[in-house]
Amino acid sequence: MRANKFTIWPTLTLSSLSAAMGTALSTTMLTVAPVGIVQAQTTCAAAWSSTAIYTAGNVASENDINYKANWWTQGNDPASNNGGSGSGQPWTSQGACGGSPTPAPTPTPTPTPTPTPSPGTTSGTVNFHLLLGAGTAEDQIVLTGDNYTDLIMSNVIAGAMYGHLVKEYYPGMQFNKDYLYGSILGQLLQENIATEYYVDTSNLIDPSPDQAAVMGVGQGGPYQINNYATDMVAGSYAPAGHSLINYVAIQKNIGYTMATAATQYSQPTPASFNNKYYGPMLTAYFHYNDFVSLIVTGTGPDGWITPWQPQYNNALANFKNLPNNFLDVLLNVAYNQGYYGGLVSSYSTLGATATAATVASVNSYSSVWGVQDTYQQYPYQVHYYLDQLYDNPIPTTSATTYSTPTNHVAFNIASLETVFSNVFQTLDYVNSSGSSVYISAAQAQTAFNTALTQAGVASSATLDLSNASDRAQIFSVLDYAISDLETDLGTQFNATTTSQL
Repeated sequence: MRANKFTIWPTLTLSSLSAAMGTALSTTMLTVAPVGIVQAQTTCAAAWSSTAIYTAGNVASENDINYKANWWTQGNDPASNNGGSGSGQPWTSQGACGGSPTPAPTPTPTPTPTPTPSPGTTSGTVNFHLLLGAGTAEDQIVLTGDNYTDLIMSNVIAGAMYGHLVKEYYPGMQFNKDYLYGSILGQLLQENIATEYYVDTSNLIDPSPDQAAVMGVGQGGPYQINNYATDMVAGSYAPAGHSLINYVAIQKNIGYTMATAATQYSQPTPASFNNKYYGPMLTAYFHYNDFVSLIVTGTGPDGWITPWQPQYNNALANFKNLPNNFLDVLLNVAYNQGYYGGLVSSYSTLGATATAATVASVNSYSSVWGVQDTYQQYPYQVHYYLDQLYDNPIPTTSATTYSTPTNHVAFNIASLETVFSNVFQTLDYVNSSGSSVYISAAQAQTAFNTALTQAGVASSATLDLSNASDRAQIFSVLDYAISDLETDLGTQFNATTTSQL
């Protein structure tokens, strides 16, 4: 990934985690049978295994002592990593135990269970963290109890904003809504090491202790903002143009100020980046910035031409006349590999003269099946996760062997309105008095309800994100709601400022 790249939520990518651990992560998802719970007779729980994953409350034994996990942990020896629940250690000793411990189970691959379709109810499984054609998924989210729905909603809303910003800057631009609007959610699954442990009782996208490692001093958040400030003004740290901190809508809540731009790299990432309503929206602006930056920096200082121009501009012009094109692929490689890595140039070259046949070829999983280069794999990993959510055919044992998922993600319209309101209350605008204020719940709800009428969707409806026609209605409601809110506020969501609001 590009130097100093930051993912909005506290994350560790597979490659960065692998490097940090000094070993490659397994490409096979391993499932361990439930570990034992301490019994009254203090029998020993299953023996601790260095390869097993333990979550909060799990108990394992070592040397006739039971230990309880305080949070998600793997590879941390409980005998040397234990303390009280507030000690910062992953394990807490439960005292001596007797009897022969249950042998540690042998990790075995877990199939994707077949969910039982239930219209109007969220159900199914989404597997993630994998290289297509080079192993099986390491993690999964089980869509039961509706735990993930609000998180999915906030990411889809941010994805719709992403598309809105692109079209606001470049009127007439076309793209595949399923993949571009879904890019924010697909990125969450690929980049976030602990999405499966999300709980909807908290505003944190990632509640695991791992967040501290990626939100500390010198990590991605500060660099993310400064990289754009530097790129846009030829090396200066003064935020200008399309630096993230210059966007009116996100400036008030971002956690940094223009006055501290030059020293942001030495500060920890603000907690707001991990907020489930604000974090995905920051990611939308980050991706939009890639779209803009590839245009703005394309000629470079002193007339120097970058490697992706004029192919990139020619691709954008062609995409205006090419429905369901691969703009999302082009921007995802820009995000993941960086501008100068080569993939931006190659996909721009393809896009400049692309036809419908080119789109089909680019979008084919066979183009990366078994490829070990994670930069090439990245946009297709995003597709794969979204295709699971959307019940589109996905490759299984080969690039030409497909199965169709039967997932359901129920979007209750009343709940979607609540999440829409929560998301937009984290954004700000300049009102008629010239003051920067947060968008109110009433303003967001008014725009949303107007959008329901425009899209012909009943407020009592429940739409299934996994159904193509329902998904189109969801996108329509969000498109209308964002535009209506923008009109009602008298602002543009891609507006920038050079003043601290």
